[in-house]
Amino acid sequence: MTTFTNIPRQVDDLLEQWNATLSRRTFLKGSGLLVVSVGAAAVAGPFAAGASAQVVGLSAGAQSAKVEGANAGPYPDPDFRQLDSWIVIHENNTATFYVGKTDCGQGTGTAFRQMMSDELDIAYDKTSCIMGSTDTTVDQGGSGGSDAIQTDGWPMRRVAAEARRVLLEMASARFAVPVDQLAVSDGVITVKADSSRKASYGELIGGKRFNVTLTGNNVDATTGVAKVKPVQALEIVGQSPQRYDIPAKVDGSLKWAVDVKVPGMVHARNVKPPVAGAKVIGIDDSSVRSLPGFIKVVSKGNYVAVVCEREEQAVKAARQLKVDWQKPPASPFPTSEDLYTYMRSATPTSKQAPAVKGNPDAALAGAAKIVEAEYDVPFQGHTAFAPAHALADPSNGQMTIYSNDMKSYGMRSGVAQFLGMPRDKVRVVWMEGPQGYGRTAADDAGFEAAYLAKEIGRPVRVQWMRHEETGWDTKGPAFTFKIRGGLDAEGKLIALDYNAQAADYCHVGYNEADTVLIAQLMGTRRATPAAGSAGTPSDMYDIPNKRTASQVVSLPLVWETPLRTGNLRDPNGPQVTFAAESFIDEMAAAANADPVAFRLQLLTAGTTDDSGFKRARSIAVVKAAADAFGWDARPSPKPLDPSTSLGAGTGTILTGRGIAYSFRNQTVVAEIAEVEVNRRTGHVWVKRLVCAHDCGLVINPEALRRTIEGGMLHSLSRALHEEVRFDAEKTTGVDWISHPSLRHTDAPARIDVVLVNGDPNPNRPDLPHYGAGETVCKPLIAAVANAIFDATGVRLRRVPFRDARVLAALKAARV
Repeated sequence: MTTFTNIPRQVDDLLEQWNATLSRRTFLKGSGLLVVSVGAAAVAGPFAAGASAQVVGLSAGAQSAKVEGANAGPYPDPDFRQLDSWIVIHENNTATFYVGKTDCGQGTGTAFRQMMSDELDIAYDKTSCIMGSTDTTVDQGGSGGSDAIQTDGWPMRRVAAEARRVLLEMASARFAVPVDQLAVSDGVITVKADSSRKASYGELIGGKRFNVTLTGNNVDATTGVAKVKPVQALEIVGQSPQRYDIPAKVDGSLKWAVDVKVPGMVHARNVKPPVAGAKVIGIDDSSVRSLPGFIKVVSKGNYVAVVCEREEQAVKAARQLKVDWQKPPASPFPTSEDLYTYMRSATPTSKQAPAVKGNPDAALAGAAKIVEAEYDVPFQGHTAFAPAHALADPSNGQMTIYSNDMKSYGMRSGVAQFLGMPRDKVRVVWMEGPQGYGRTAADDAGFEAAYLAKEIGRPVRVQWMRHEETGWDTKGPAFTFKIRGGLDAEGKLIALDYNAQAADYCHVGYNEADTVLIAQLMGTRRATPAAGSAGTPSDMYDIPNKRTASQVVSLPLVWETPLRTGNLRDPNGPQVTFAAESFIDEMAAAANADPVAFRLQLLTAGTTDDSGFKRARSIAVVKAAADAFGWDARPSPKPLDPSTSLGAGTGTILTGRGIAYSFRNQTVVAEIAEVEVNRRTGHVWVKRLVCAHDCGLVINPEALRRTIEGGMLHSLSRALHEEVRFDAEKTTGVDWISHPSLRHTDAPARIDVVLVNGDPNPNRPDLPHYGAGETVCKPLIAAVANAIFDATGVRLRRVPFRDARVLAALKAARV
């Protein structure tokens, strides 16, 4: 079990035996990788009798920085070109892997262990994995973009293969036999001709350094001399060992980021502007000065926070503090009801040059049938179960931040810049928590905690309130779309004209010192806001005449707004795919064609493919999804039963199915939703989901299935419920009632996941492993919309599909 809070009891016991005079702080400052524990087995080696006194696992670059630089900070960057920065072999023949990633709950840590164990040739249950703490693991960027397996898995495999090579060389020297006369299994190397001559990895190097330099221009290119194994030689990859993080989450023993406590810790709550763009005119400290536990009001510009000894005291003080706010002279944004009208009439702040194939204007002019449609997607938030939080400790001139932010390395750099501190005096200890899957408010809470800790000189824990998390978390941008398509006389799609607009101007990045909310409120901001983006469809359809264009528009208020946009899981993907795949369905209906057959015709019309064979794999997943669902070929919508006609008094429930498909990077998915629509209430229940998923080489099938299920449920919540609502000055969704999310009663009765290997050479020895999670989010909303159309004959072109909206559409269509 990975523990990142304080030094575990087992380590304390070992330290007491090793040196009763060694202080806890001295150990923290000098122990490098051993600050983080995976249990006694992972740390016993270095402190066992006869072990080397040097700090095992601390990178050579980090250790030399501590020795050579008298003024160097305590947290140098681990050197990714040192094998010791990645792998430590212990005397008890176990191994600890150190990787620069974070796990947002999908089991990537287990997958890393599988890949590295396989390449190292050691049993999975003899390994452990440490992730994401900036002073102990190389900087692989943390999480994001579903790149953990696809990109970062390769250097992990290569360094593990290199460690295996080095260990074989050591055994070759010990036994005086060539390497090719040695066999290795489960961390034990044996002479093939004499099985009695053997040595474990622990006997060869346990408690000592490899001292092997790797090569590579960047961390992704890190490699040694050894080559990775062919797929056919992998034994642990493709299996489903139990995820090591699950038991402690089930029994309640896991220490989450929200649970961290350090001596002398105090608590803070911020006081956000009551309306967007409001300015602080005055603060009456006397309104809270007499409250028990009160320490200080900290303010700069429009940022206001209250610090108290206890958390409940800080909550009360923040509510009671009297702040005089001045409203802005003009409305910061339109109301959510007027949003799409505003967006369609706004002058774009930027445009993407249209991508044009063929002559779409001429093809549309000569089309036998033209279909036009507009689609709308609202701002949507991360809707984390628990509000953003972090703890910062400024002891001894350094700064340690405990956070569940998925990009801990970026937080370290951003906080150092924000506070004006050297990077090597700042570290972020990553811990598990609810904020994940995009640019969440965890970034903001980490910066706040660090700023307040530096201001008062004590460890400060910051946590947002529920209404702040819902109202002020970064939002996925709102979109409007206008799409036109043309069919020829045979019902083939010959032209498509796609145009998208996103309200994404001043898109905030991850842990940027000049865009985090505290910086904005303090008045620090970059001269030119980020341009933002809108995105275009991700499909392999062969349409002879096609134009895709997109632009970004700005709301009136750019800074200090709760409608600030940032990455939400699969940025722009669900919005774009909702419109694009809904429209493909509309074209299939106009052609009186089966939706699956219509898509397959578009996919098979072309012959070219990319290096990842996405066209072939797209065909494979569409077919696999249809087969798994038991798809009955027919056009949509489904003919209504006479008993369901208006006024019949019976047949309340209408049923239908819909499909949508897309890809992200090199992962391809097709999803089918089966729905029940209550025509009297408008309620939509997604009864069944099917996902055919091709991410290349599968590392852990069971974890992948659960990842797919979780991603589909996340997107189902966005399809049925989630919408950021606001009046002309503030967001109005502040809790789970005013801003609903998926409930247990919404859960499908059945979810089927089909893992597909659609590569034209499925048994190739170099079959790549691709990112799995985010692609799942793309097609789900469209699949549900298409299923509702199949059930009712009513096309819903605005998300989410809440009961009232669906009922109004059904009544308007007299269904």
